[in-house]
Amino acid sequence: MKKLLLITFLLLITFSFAQQKEKDSIVIKNTVTLSSVSAYPNPFTIKTKINFRSNKNQLVEFTVKNLLGKTVYGERIDSKYGMNSISFNRDNLTKGMYIYSLQTETEVVSKRLVIR
Repeated sequence: MKKLLLITFLLLITFSFAQQKEKDSIVIKNTVTLSSVSAYPNPFTIKTKINFRSNKNQLVEFTVKNLLGKTVYGERIDSKYGMNSISFNRDNLTKGMYIYSLQTETEVVSKRLVIR
């Protein structure tokens, strides 16, 4: 029960921080450059694809963090205008919930990712 409460608490803090960071960056630049962010399949067992739409060519930093906030994967992608896709392999990550983020110069979009 304590572990479940801790995981829930950490997830809420991570989500709140990511949402606040996104709000701050949008207010500063007042531009949204990423949309339609999703992972399919999610949950997944071996690999998934992160799909997103970019309204311009730009550098996007893709990170995956565990529920303790430790970055377990990171990659920089040169996105193009329109739909983009990032393949993500589980490799040696254990089953559980993770938070993935796409970060540009002006914003951060974070979502949940589950490995079965």
